[in-house]
Amino acid sequence: MHRRNSNERSLKEALEGLIEDYGLRGKLDEQAIRAAWTDVAGEMIARHTMRIDLRRGKLSVKVDSAPLREELNFMRSTLVELLNRRFEREVVKEIRID
Repeated sequence: MHRRNSNERSLKEALEGLIEDYGLRGKLDEQAIRAAWTDVAGEMIARHTMRIDLRRGKLSVKVDSAPLREELNFMRSTLVELLNRRFEREVVKEIRID
């Protein structure tokens, strides 16, 4: 088995470091949430979703239906839990439904 020197890093560690150093984590997380939204929220909700924005852990979701907006307001904590579980870390702290 090959041992790494203390100053060597895996490719994953190096990429994670670059992402953090260049401040790309937020945009990458936002894109990942957009890509996963249909799986997490469901096809019907995804069809009515107009916009998804993530800023400092706050996810803003704009939908085109008032009844759906009300339903999603009741589902906020579940959606936060599902998204964070999917990414295996706290990406979303709260959700605002517009």
